[in-house]
Amino acid sequence: MASPSRNSQSRRRCKEPLRYSYNPDQFHNMDIRGGPHDGVTIPRSTSDTDLVTSDSRSTLMVSSSYYSIGHSQDLVIHWDIKEEVDAGDWIGMYLIDEVLSENFLDYKNRGVNGSHRGQIIWKIDASSYFVEPETKICFKYYHGVSGALRATTPSVTVKNSAAPTVPGQGRRRLISFSLSDFQAMGLKKGMFFNPDPYLKISIQPGKHSIFPALPHHGQERRSKIIGNTVNPVWQAEQFSFVSLPTDVLEIEVKDKFAKSRPIIKRFLGKLSMPVQRLLERHAIG
Repeated sequence: MASPSRNSQSRRRCKEPLRYSYNPDQFHNMDIRGGPHDGVTIPRSTSDTDLVTSDSRSTLMVSSSYYSIGHSQDLVIHWDIKEEVDAGDWIGMYLIDEVLSENFLDYKNRGVNGSHRGQIIWKIDASSYFVEPETKICFKYYHGVSGALRATTPSVTVKNSAAPTVPGQGRRRLISFSLSDFQAMGLKKGMFFNPDPYLKISIQPGKHSIFPALPHHGQERRSKIIGNTVNPVWQAEQFSFVSLPTDVLEIEVKDKFAKSRPIIKRFLGKLSMPVQRLLERHAIG
């Protein structure tokens, strides 16, 4: 008679029988009383279809694939984001072949709710961005923190019956320009001395922009110092920038810091101008 210890060892060495599960469609191949027929095979799981389904993908949908400026109802953009969301997420409108996130035609911030699902109303106005009778665009959803593209809509055809006849203007891109020949007049002077002014020039997002800062924002150039004057002129210097038309050019006049003559305030003046207005003035001549 075998000892209890040997029986327990035998039980430990014995493998558990294989267990299979069947869906209802497989029951007709099976004899419930006698077990599976000889020809029954267990289907192999395919990881591709198991792990990636349409329900697991983020989506961005638009209410119509056609929009006529001034005639169509406003578009409704719906999002269903499966990945992480943030209050700083945003949706941009792009030309259909655009690949750079900063080259948007327009954008909207979703708001502060940070929800995975929602919708916004999008009104497209006649602007310099739609210079052709028909333009194909799409909308893209970006994560505010990482800048990752979450989802893209199918293409939308925008028709502008009042499109100008002058081609090649207004497609939103980073533009480059140069500035020179600056002059300031009547700067504030100290009680005993004139200032030593210099220029601090930078590119900033529009004042009311809620769009996250882009890499080109914050460009800064400084001029030479013009000594002892309230009417400085900078003639031999040129400053180059890249920007979007909706950015703002800021020109600040400051007094050079000197320990020998400390002043309470080094700020002497400031000019802020939208880049678009600067371009328009240049075009007028």
